[in-house]
Amino acid sequence: MIPILKNPARYVSVASRRRKIALLTAAIERGSRVLMVGVSALEGIGSTSVVERGLADHCSVMFLTYERVEGNPFGVPLVQADGRRLPFSSGSFDYVVSNAVIEHVGGPTGARQMILESRRVARLGWFHFTPNRRFPLETHTGVPVVHWLPTQLRERLFAKLGRPFPLERYCLFTARSLRRLDPSVTVRPATGRFPALTLLASGRSSPA
Repeated sequence: MIPILKNPARYVSVASRRRKIALLTAAIERGSRVLMVGVSALEGIGSTSVVERGLADHCSVMFLTYERVEGNPFGVPLVQADGRRLPFSSGSFDYVVSNAVIEHVGGPTGARQMILESRRVARLGWFHFTPNRRFPLETHTGVPVVHWLPTQLRERLFAKLGRPFPLERYCLFTARSLRRLDPSVTVRPATGRFPALTLLASGRSSPA
């Protein structure tokens, strides 16, 4: 069977990650100090994690995790913290980056706070990748189209499919809703053509 037909969600995810690291390494100067927010210490820094490992090979990266980490299994700088309340002084890093995190921080209010913190801590700029609500395949669940439905119907269908959609912690954004978060936000398609699979919300930090 053709790989994309056997597991379409996995196929588009792998292609998306390759495009993401290409965008980041083109935009971020080699050797820059980067904070990558919301990485899974168990899954997100392994040898197969294209974005995280690719960025670490290009820059000096501090990985921020939400889980408590025992030791340092991957041999990279780790800190446990919340992307909405970063434990760093202003301008501590050149850039702040996240990959599929901003949709998990408590809806528009949490996402707005994450952007404000990114702008404060990043000396030069910030980049946050997030799935596009307009894309027909919902990549976290692998289910097509259902995420477009009204809230209650959507939740019932996801539950029946055995793919619960954690509404209280998960908010899919469109380009328009990302721009509404903060006047400084620039949004562009990151992967795929219209409609883009992934959006890139970015911005330049204000001079101190």
